Amino acid sequence: MDRKPDYGIDGRDGCVVMGEISMDIYGFENGKSIRGKVFGSETRDPLVNAKLTLFIDQEGSTKKIEIVANEDGIYQSVLNGKLSKIEVDYIAYRTLRIDIGKL
Repeated sequence: MDRKPDYGIDGRDGCVVMGEISMDIYGFENGKSIRGKVFGSETRDPLVNAKLTLFIDQEGSTKKIEIVANEDGIYQSVLNGKLSKIEVDYIAYRTLRIDIGKL
């Protein structure tokens, strides 16, 4: 309410409303693999080439695996450890962060 932006045209903050990301998980088989779909929450359109970062706990350390959704928003990956977090990034959308341990 008391913001005084110092950037943008004529001092306006240039704020952009960002879309929300949703995802389905179709397969989470014994913690060995994961597959599903990412899409826009409002339109349900697939998010082509959305970047997913999977955080895998392995022997006391955390490994990151980056995968990209295909033209239908479908993603899949083999997991070599326990999945702890998922982050999904897409241009003009808020990053979706899921902490698997809190589900």
